[in-house]
Amino acid sequence: MKFREKVMMDEYLNEAPIAAKGWTDKSIEKFGKTIGKSPGDKGFFDACVMRMSKHMGDKAKGFCAAVKDKHYNSPMWRGKGKPKKQVKTDTKKHQYK
Repeated sequence: MKFREKVMMDEYLNEAPIAAKGWTDKSIEKFGKTIGKSPGDKGFFDACVMRMSKHMGDKAKGFCAAVKDKHYNSPMWRGKGKPKKQVKTDTKKHQYK
């Protein structure tokens, strides 16, 4: 297994539980409105981290990634510079169960 695949697998396993904490698709969209961007929009992650850092400190990145993972039902959106078409393809292949 390549290092990148292992990292993605670890992130896949570690970020999935946000749904267990009561987050639904509706609450994810509502949270996105407080950030000013939908979790599927470009720039959501950075805006979320910037806003949540004052409340969560270093945990903000993991939280925002989990929110975005829940939106896509997959962690496969991750990867700097991925075109939207590639994100859709990757996330469809690797949906959370």
